[in-house]
Amino acid sequence: MPFAVKNRARLTACAALALFATLSGCSDPFGGGGGDSNARAITLKRVMLSTGGVGYFEYETEVDGTEQVKLSLPLDQMDDVLKSIVVTDDKGGGGTIEMPSRAPLSEIFRNLPVGPEAFNSAWDLLNALKGAEIGVDGPVSASGRVLSVSEETAQGENGAVISRHRVSLLSSSGVVQFILEDADSIRFRDSELQAKLDRALEAIAQHRVNDGREIVITARGEGHRKLMIGYVVATPLWKTSYRLTTAEGADKVRLQGWAQIENASGQDWKDVELTLASGNPVTFRQAIYTAYYVNRPEVPVEVLGRILPPADEGAVGGILVGKAAAPGGAGRAASESPMMETMAMPPPSPVPMVGGEYDLMATGSIAAETSEAATQVTFKIPGAVSVGNGQSLAVPIIDRQVPGQSVALYDPNTDNRHPLAAVKLVNDSGTGLPPGVLTLYEQGAGGVAYVGDARMNTLPDGESRMVSFALDQKTTVDREDKYQRRVASAKISRGILTLSITDRRTSVYTIKPPAKEGRHLVIKHPRDSGWTLIEPAADQP
Repeated sequence: MPFAVKNRARLTACAALALFATLSGCSDPFGGGGGDSNARAITLKRVMLSTGGVGYFEYETEVDGTEQVKLSLPLDQMDDVLKSIVVTDDKGGGGTIEMPSRAPLSEIFRNLPVGPEAFNSAWDLLNALKGAEIGVDGPVSASGRVLSVSEETAQGENGAVISRHRVSLLSSSGVVQFILEDADSIRFRDSELQAKLDRALEAIAQHRVNDGREIVITARGEGHRKLMIGYVVATPLWKTSYRLTTAEGADKVRLQGWAQIENASGQDWKDVELTLASGNPVTFRQAIYTAYYVNRPEVPVEVLGRILPPADEGAVGGILVGKAAAPGGAGRAASESPMMETMAMPPPSPVPMVGGEYDLMATGSIAAETSEAATQVTFKIPGAVSVGNGQSLAVPIIDRQVPGQSVALYDPNTDNRHPLAAVKLVNDSGTGLPPGVLTLYEQGAGGVAYVGDARMNTLPDGESRMVSFALDQKTTVDREDKYQRRVASAKISRGILTLSITDRRTSVYTIKPPAKEGRHLVIKHPRDSGWTLIEPAADQP
């Protein structure tokens, strides 16, 4: 069902000017105009958080016929909402989405008598409205048009120097002056001007960064039906951490994964369906809520050249033109022919050309239910989830036994003498696992003991990873490299000797395990470019 999105520049809410008019009956700055005070309540039903730094929020409500639904949002989310909002009303017709305009202040103040800087103080406003008719009450009661506002200093109590402002009015009886700070009240006598100032203050209020916005969704249709509204906005990145417990001699380890989430949406989540998505989606922002204008080139006005015939200055001489004789008749005297005059005419001046070439370029502890798609893995948290705004929550995403084996991993780039204590994990959970940190524990006769931390990269389903958590100082590895060069072949052709030389480098690892313990050792051997790794011969030590 199509929905139309419309920005609404509503500057009709009442505002009060300090020292000026006291107005009554102020309306909700976002509830008047296009909205309906009896709009349907809306409930947050589903939240989906992505490792792309965004979250999908889905609301539900029920409507009858044509109704309006209101949704309050923080101002900093409006760009994302306008980029991604989707309204599902399968049984309804077309609808609209209406919201206050986010036009620049300069655009809103275009038709107002003052600019935003006039509201810095009462005297700035009066200076900007010179000529406006006002009425003042206080030690001086008068009415007239504002002539000027000047700052002056005076001596206050205890000899302190104070600053004040003297206002000059032109009244029917002459110039009247009063001290602005001593006035009890000031009124603008022009009701239309007062209304414009109210709208100006409302525009400033609507542009405060921390203000919220209320969008009004009009669902048009017939009958009772369900309406769903969803959008994507920026959210804190959710993080994964794992706990890995090993047992001596066991071929499986217990893997427990938790997701840490933060609710920074500006509202409480109550009994929502929470889903976590792990992937690397493309996400970006665009200032859709800000008004933009296209720069256009300015060209001169086309003016056609004026035509002005020259004045007749008289003829220099005449030429007689004879008339041809009639067929078969006698010729006539030349004097009987009509006379044609010719005058010397100056050549016409060319019409001036206006225009030319222009540059037209503008200058602009129950595991989650998991599923795996082509680009991400999702974890649906079982049951309803509630978390208040500004609160954090840890939820389990995996808790199961997986194949695992304790190994000693020798990596000369980390330590050239001792291998790392590691666990080789095999993911047989059916879905991939997101990257995260691991805390490793060891189950022994005396209970569970902490043995170290590790890092795990993304682990797709069916693949294995080695996670290293400590240095195995009980095991020693020595590496010795031997080099050998020999002529593999020789060829003489046309007096030229060609030799093929083979370089052979042999790495010998000498391992000393603990005296009373065994080790399953895995060696990381570098594969250098241009070299071929070969398996040593069976009889080679």
